[in-house]
Amino acid sequence: MPIVVENLVHIYHEGTPLEIEALKGVSMNATPGEWVSIVGHTGSGKSTLAQHLNALLVPTRGKVIIDGIEVGTDSKEHRKIRQLVGLIFQYPEQQLFEETVFAEIAFGPRNWGVPEGEIPSRVSEALYLVGLDESFSKRSPFQLSGGEKRRVAIASVLSVRPRYLVLDEPTAGLDSKGKDELCALLEKLKTSGTGIIHVTHDLELALDFSDKILVLEGGKALLWGSPEIIVEELIERGIEGLVMPPVVELARRLRDVGFDVPVTWKAQVLASAIEENLQK
Repeated sequence: MPIVVENLVHIYHEGTPLEIEALKGVSMNATPGEWVSIVGHTGSGKSTLAQHLNALLVPTRGKVIIDGIEVGTDSKEHRKIRQLVGLIFQYPEQQLFEETVFAEIAFGPRNWGVPEGEIPSRVSEALYLVGLDESFSKRSPFQLSGGEKRRVAIASVLSVRPRYLVLDEPTAGLDSKGKDELCALLEKLKTSGTGIIHVTHDLELALDFSDKILVLEGGKALLWGSPEIIVEELIERGIEGLVMPPVVELARRLRDVGFDVPVTWKAQVLASAIEENLQK
């Protein structure tokens, strides 16, 4: 069953002088085995939306439904939702606290009441999913590299076996190699049936990996659809704080001077189109 967000409104400090309407009627959906990106600049409402998907926040108005369970005021239902949806914050390695990697990854399953005899297999499975071998289980998470810490933090969520993984700016602070490795990991999880909800300001990354993209601005959903639909819309109008990929900008300029090329973010596709135009 999917995640369904219907006309979601969230107001912080409602009824006070500090009242802020962070989300203004946002709708979207996501299914297991699908990669959905939520894109926007700082203050667009991305993180507020992400926290509704894990029931850390509840709607002021509208609905958030996770596999048929509505986010509301029932804490028992919220507990079920948090087993279904794993939320990973921007710098997850800052949340590490156990003495060993094994204890870190085992914490979630133990907290959810998984039998102790099943814990080692859960830890091994999570380590495998994030590309770390068994030798890491005895190491201190605080003595790992930055990329390894992030993998352990993600493994600590995966050990609960969530159906969906919500990641808030997961590539923040990573170098190019680290970004590539993390995206390859998320692709593997998606292929195995995990739903990926990726919160990011990086439009190029979203275009490269997403099945669907939601573009937020000022708490409003401006665009929703496939990467191909999104890029066609964005080329017609700029969105504050979103940087268009250089390949898309080049395609737009070539169109402006008469080249028959597609609006694409893929360099090879654009290069082939340019070559065809030059041969005419």
